[in-house]
Amino acid sequence: MKKQNLLFILLLMICLCACSSDIKSITSKEDLNRKGIRIGTGDGSAAIHIVEDELPEAEIVYLEGNTGYESVAQGKLDAYIYDRRQMQLAIDSGRKGVHLLDENMDGSVHVAVGISPVTQIPDLENRINLFLSELKADGILDDMYERWVIKGDETMPEITIPENPEQYLTVGTTGITPPYTYYVGPDLNGYDIELARRFAAWLGFGLRFKVYNYSGVITAAATGDVDCVMADLNITPERAEALTFSDDLFDEKIAIMVRDPVEAKSDFTSFLESLSSSLEKNFVRENRWKLFVSGFIVTFIITLLSAIFGTLLGFLILFICKDGNSAANRITGFCLWLVQGMPVVVLLMILYYIVFGNMDVDGVVVSVIGFTLVFGAGVYGLLKIGVGTVARGQYEAAYALGYSVNGTFFKIILPQTIPHVMDAYKAEIVGLIKATAIVGYIAVQDLTKVGDIVRSRTFEAFFPLIAVAVIYFLMEAIFAFAVECIRLVSDPHKRKRESILKGVRTHDKD
Repeated sequence: MKKQNLLFILLLMICLCACSSDIKSITSKEDLNRKGIRIGTGDGSAAIHIVEDELPEAEIVYLEGNTGYESVAQGKLDAYIYDRRQMQLAIDSGRKGVHLLDENMDGSVHVAVGISPVTQIPDLENRINLFLSELKADGILDDMYERWVIKGDETMPEITIPENPEQYLTVGTTGITPPYTYYVGPDLNGYDIELARRFAAWLGFGLRFKVYNYSGVITAAATGDVDCVMADLNITPERAEALTFSDDLFDEKIAIMVRDPVEAKSDFTSFLESLSSSLEKNFVRENRWKLFVSGFIVTFIITLLSAIFGTLLGFLILFICKDGNSAANRITGFCLWLVQGMPVVVLLMILYYIVFGNMDVDGVVVSVIGFTLVFGAGVYGLLKIGVGTVARGQYEAAYALGYSVNGTFFKIILPQTIPHVMDAYKAEIVGLIKATAIVGYIAVQDLTKVGDIVRSRTFEAFFPLIAVAVIYFLMEAIFAFAVECIRLVSDPHKRKRESILKGVRTHDKD
């Protein structure tokens, strides 16, 4: 048995060494065009089609955000193929363990403004193209590219936007793609943000931004939630089926990022220096800690309101259905089947893009509505089970004492039910907290989204993700404490006799 274990370990080491040598040997594009090579690229990016055409033998892995850099550095991917400028910026910003090959992919991507087919702004496509032609003629568009993309100048020029406009331009963006759209502290910055500000001023409109991931921003434009998309948006055949595109802003070269040769581990002093630098970069620089605070507040508000309203909804449904009304039970059963039968992210997107698609409803409000429905369904199920544990004799005894039907329910049955379901109720709240991590799909800047934003600026995964995890644990502890307080208050053994017998005739008078 020991020999078999030793043999397994030896084979594993050989495999790891082989994988490591494969990664080190990648010095050109041709080294990637073979079986077993895993190449990452941006989900939905035009780079996907270039990789498929030029490297047909390789396996493509579709990634969201800037996770490709970390995956290549750790050896999970053999290469990451994406916009050269963004990847060069990551390396210049201190992303270690990776480098770019000198050669680019043969193809390039066209970047343009995506225009909603159902925007309420008349003739928006022609107005955008006219605006862009004027910027090109004046040399402003070339100057913007030079400042933001070539030189890396992060200074936003002064652009006057009307304070009390009659109409607004709503622009969808991602906030995670420097130098085009990214956060400096709590404020959006970058090439596309300046372009949006200039266009709004040119129109004489006010300006609103809605921040999504890339898949979400395309859906937002297709459904009319935003008027246009400015987010280093590549033109692809699939996107062209959903959106109209403006004239090209610029073409972007597609580069290849591969792993550096593995070096010996650094000493403890170097580790501490690296740790201190990462802390400063992720939390202190540009006051990024404020982003985590704002994300915590948004997530906390969504969770708190959803828990309160969901609990009330669950009680209301139970109260309506407690007498066995067939119509009420059938309607309730159908609604529960509908809400519980689909993923929460799908429910949120249906509410945001379809139910409230033609209304100006904030994503936080939609999130609260969606999670209230889900949490309410869960609470109803818990209460129904808890009520079922109360013996039938309790009802009969209450009626004999003169309690009404509703009085029996609220004073006798419910107090006995609540202690039985509190542990499960706490678990429902923990599940609710974790489920809120998906609200970034509907333009809500919650805690998880903030982690993505910080990672897009620092190109590091460890500290932003650990910070997000710690804050989630802290939030779970806060809500768990609140549930324990409710448990103590609702304990029927601690109710006073006068409270229990209030309104009940305790003895007959002659």
